[in-house]
Amino acid sequence: MSTQHTPSTGPSTAPFTTIAPGIGFGGPLPAGWRSMADSEVLVLVGVTGAGKSTAITALEQRGIRFSLLPDRRVVTDKAIIPLYADGPVTDRVQRFSITQRFTHDCPGGMAAVLAGLAADASKRGLPLVFDGLRGEAEVVHAAEALPQARFLVLTAPDMVRLMRLLKRGDAFDRAAPGTDAAVGSNFELPGAEGILTDEEVARLRAEVAVGTLEAADVLAKFKIIAAERRNYDPDRAVDTLMTIAPERTAVVDTTVSGPAEVGSVLARLLTGRRHRLAA
Repeated sequence: MSTQHTPSTGPSTAPFTTIAPGIGFGGPLPAGWRSMADSEVLVLVGVTGAGKSTAITALEQRGIRFSLLPDRRVVTDKAIIPLYADGPVTDRVQRFSITQRFTHDCPGGMAAVLAGLAADASKRGLPLVFDGLRGEAEVVHAAEALPQARFLVLTAPDMVRLMRLLKRGDAFDRAAPGTDAAVGSNFELPGAEGILTDEEVARLRAEVAVGTLEAADVLAKFKIIAAERRNYDPDRAVDTLMTIAPERTAVVDTTVSGPAEVGSVLARLLTGRRHRLAA
C-alpha cells in the first residue's frame, strides 16, 4: 500500500463516474440523474456484526420493493481506497485506517461520498437503501447533508458481534491475526480490556481449548471488532443521531429484536411512517 494524493474536497467534485448500474458520483450529472441530497434514502447505521445484512434480507422477505445502493464495501473500493493505495486492500483493519484517513481529509468521510452519489431516476425509481454508515462523524454529516434521509441504527454488544463474525464465514472478514496467538489454556486476547469482560474472554479461551474455535481466527476477528470500536465508537453514533435527528431515526438492539421485528421497523421507515424504537 502506498500513499496517493490527499483529497481536499468531497467526491462530488470529481469527474462523473458510474460505480454501478444507475449509480454514479461526481459531476456534472447527466440529464435525469438526481443526487442523494435531493432524494429520500434509508441509511443503515451500524458496525460489523450488528445485523445490517440480516435487516436487508428481512426487508426482502416482506416483499417490499426497494433499490439497494452499492454498499459500503463497494463504495470504499471504488471511491476511497484508490486515493490512498495502488491496488486492492483486503485486510479490514487496514481498510478502517484508510477510511479514517479519508474522514480526516474529507469531513464526513463515507457520508460525504454517499451525499455525493446520484441515481438515474429511470433505473432507480424505487425507494433507496444504503448499507451503511458508522461512527459519529459520518452520521453528523449525513443528517445535515441528506435532509430527506431516515436512519435505522442497529446495535449489538461487542461479544455478540465477535461471535457472529466467527460463525458467518464471510471471506471479507479478513485481518492478520499477528504472531501472538496461543492455544489451549494459554490463549490470550491482547487489547480485550474495556471491550470484552473477563467472563467473555474466559469463554473464548475455553472454546479454543476444546477446539470449537481456532485461536488465530478469534484473534483476527477480534482485531476487526476492536478496530471498529476505536475508530467508530458505535455508542456515540447512536447518542448523536438521537440528539440531532430523533424524528428520522430508529434504534434497534438486534439481540432483543429478531429479524422479523427489524424487518418491520425497516419497512415502516422505508415507506415513510415514522417509528422510534429505543434500544
